[in-house]
Order: sequence, then structure tokens, then C-alpha cells
Amino acid sequence: MPRFFSDRLIALQFSLLFIKRYIFLSLLLIGVLSFSACGRVYFPIELKTISRSDRSEKQQDSNVVIVPMTTKNINLANSAPYKRFIIEAGDLKEPAKLVPPEVALVEKHPTNNDPGPYLIGIGDVLAYEESVRGTDGLNTTGSRSLTVNEDGLINFFQLGRLNAAGKTLTELEDLIYKKVVETGGNTDFNLFIKDFRSKHFSVSTGMKTKSIPYVSTPIFIEQVLGEDPVSSTVDAKISILRGDEEYNLSYNNLIRNTLKKVRIFPGDRIFVNSLNYKKEKVLLVGETGAQQAIPINSFLRPSLSDTIFSGSVLNSTTSDFSQIYVLRRKKKFFQAFHLDITNPTRVSLANQFEMRPDDIVFVATQPLSLYSRTLSQILGSTGLTLQARDTIRSEIGN
Repeated sequence: MPRFFSDRLIALQFSLLFIKRYIFLSLLLIGVLSFSACGRVYFPIELKTISRSDRSEKQQDSNVVIVPMTTKNINLANSAPYKRFIIEAGDLKEPAKLVPPEVALVEKHPTNNDPGPYLIGIGDVLAYEESVRGTDGLNTTGSRSLTVNEDGLINFFQLGRLNAAGKTLTELEDLIYKKVVETGGNTDFNLFIKDFRSKHFSVSTGMKTKSIPYVSTPIFIEQVLGEDPVSSTVDAKISILRGDEEYNLSYNNLIRNTLKKVRIFPGDRIFVNSLNYKKEKVLLVGETGAQQAIPINSFLRPSLSDTIFSGSVLNSTTSDFSQIYVLRRKKKFFQAFHLDITNPTRVSLANQFEMRPDDIVFVATQPLSLYSRTLSQILGSTGLTLQARDTIRSEIGN
């Protein structure tokens, strides 16, 4: 008989000997505890369910198709789109839903982009300037402020009360000019809005809401968003509530499309909310030191080599370098891309393989490591049993 098989047979006999001894000592311990009245027995909390075999049978299984990690198959795998999803969990009575970004944010732009001329309103402060010739023959400028009161009127000295609310600046200027001509006053004057107080719009970003005065000069929505409210790797939903209408815009598209500007209307309520992206990760399981989830993103596009060679993932003693798999779900099954790096030239294939969200990287265990662990558990359990036996003997002896 070859020496290899002889050594394996001796090891197996050695293991069986300890298993028999373990069973015998366990039965002896149970018997001693059953007939002793010491009452110092520990019963672990246990949920009465089903056996291990029954549990395994009732677990959900998926079909797995093994695919060799060749250059051709890597190109096919990398051509799969990098899918990102948005978590919609606003309704607490329903389970959260995962939807693509194009479904979570359907853009609707305003059809009317002209709010018309500014209409003077209650609270606005007007400035009236007129040129007056002095006794020295030189012209001086006199100025007065006119505030639109709660009735929409301005109290104009020498002209009486004039209705200003709802009029454009040009219309009010014409009305004042007509009154000045009728009274024989100075027609050399200038009228403008000094302080805009009657109209506002609001911008809400997160938990902060800011009210901004609406002025007569055009205001575009990208001007009031300030600094980039979201990261460059994600998008945000901009909602404009205008009367009974709601318009939705993509922040990224709004910034990139400089030709199509969106004007703000008085009374607009603007909300900026970052889309709730599902965290993108790769699951690392098997003989990897620790089962863990590794974050990834669509901009860095990490490769398989970034995943398995970052940190202490592969163990030179216990990891089976010939059985590295990347499991990727298809519609009804998993594709398991198999990589064997016992030949170091194949490491370059790991550099080419791009990871996708929810990929599972599985590293198998060396068969010898499994055997060694089983033997270690048997020896450890036997040691604990012998220790318990000696403790019980000492208790009974006392």
C-alpha cells in the first residue's frame, strides 16, 4: 500500500478512536447527571424547531451555472449594465420598493416660462425722484419714498392717494405723470421700486426652508440653488409647486442643459430632495477571514482583483485559490464565474472583471483545512467532556 494512503488510514483510525471515546464519555456524563441529586445542571435555552436536515430541505435553492472566467466571458459580463436603484419608502403602510432612477424621477418642465412684468403689491417701497431748479440756476435732485399700504394705495404729496397695487411700474408712472400735468407740477421725475416686499418664493433643501424676495429682474432656478446641493455621484429631484401644478426636474440635467433655463414665478415653492439610492455593495463570503459587504459605486467600478486582494481576504493556508467564484443573478438562476489563480498568469483576468451591485464573491476552503477543523473540534469537545467529568466526580466526592 502506498505511504500516502497508509498515512490517511492511520489518521482516520485516530479520528474514529476519539469519536468513540467522546460518545462514551458523553453517555457516562448523562448517566451520572441523571442519578445525582446535586441539581447543578445547565440547560441551554433552545427553540424547538426542526432538525438540521429538515431545515436544509426547506430552504430556497437557486440553480447555478458555472462559467469559466475567460476573456470572452469577462467581456460579456462587463457589458451588463450597472443597475442602480432608488428606495421608495415614504408610505409606512407598504413595504419599501426598489425602482430605477428613471422611474423615481419623471421630469415635467413648465410649459410657460414667462411670468410677465412685475406687478406692484402691498409692502413695496417706491422711490420718486424729481429734478428741481434752485435759485442759483442749478438743478438738484429731490427724492421721496412711497410705501404701498395695506389698501394698495400710495400717499403722494400734492397728488393725493393713488392706487398702485396690481399695476406695473410703467402704468403707475403714466398715472403719476397724468396727475402731475393736471396739477401743473414738475414732469421731470423718475420712478422705480426701491424695496421689493410684496412677493416671495421659497426654497427647501433638506430640513431648511428659505424665503427669498421676488424682484422685477428675471430669476432662474439654478441661481437660487447655491452650491451643489448633492454629490456629483448622485442626482436630486427638484419639485416646483406653482398653484395647482407640480413640476419635477433633475438637478443634474438642469445644470448640464444651460440652453433651457427655468424661470421662477412669484409664490413658487421649490423643494430639493436627494434621491434615496440603494447602497451598492459586493458580498464577500467563504474562506475570506470575515464575511463582509464591500461598498462599490458606479464611478470607481472596482474589479475582482480590487475585491479579493484588498486587505487580508485570501489566506495562503486555508483559502482554495483554485475555487474563486463570482455569483451574479440572472433572471431565474445564478451565473458563477469561476477563476483558478493557481496559475499566476490568470490574476490578470481578475483585473479585467468589473464588479456589479449585489455580486457575491465566494472563496472555497482547502479540503485539508476542513479536515483539520473537524479534528480540532472533536479534540476540543473531548477535552471539555473530560473536564466536566472530573468536576462532577469532585462534586460527588465532596
